[in-house]
Amino acid sequence: MDYEYSVIGSVYCNAEALASAPDTPVEYTYKGYKFLLRNFSEQISVSLRGITDRNSKGDSCSIQEICKNIPESIVIEVCRNLSEKFACTVSMRKGYEVYGNANVFNGGSDYEVIEEKWFKVQFEKGIEKR
Repeated sequence: MDYEYSVIGSVYCNAEALASAPDTPVEYTYKGYKFLLRNFSEQISVSLRGITDRNSKGDSCSIQEICKNIPESIVIEVCRNLSEKFACTVSMRKGYEVYGNANVFNGGSDYEVIEEKWFKVQFEKGIEKR
């Protein structure tokens, strides 16, 4: 079984804000964590980016380690900040999908998501939506 960790989100801004966003991806940094913002299908997608700042020992970490270990409080703060910045609704989630062999109808097996767990948060103009 393989675990795939991620931190992703969406900024649901109005057409004017979306049109003013640059065509090239933009990096947003919060407390040493780097997020990539890019236009995607009438919204702005948010994803935790590759290698971030080195840890206290000077070692770099893989994106999987960063996604696994980023505190939920950071995800909440980034979501809140982006919702204030864009004055719209932003949703973010942190979690993992487990890939493994799953039985399929014809009696064989297929490699697919067999388990997933997500922490989700959503803000609208800086106010948390529940």
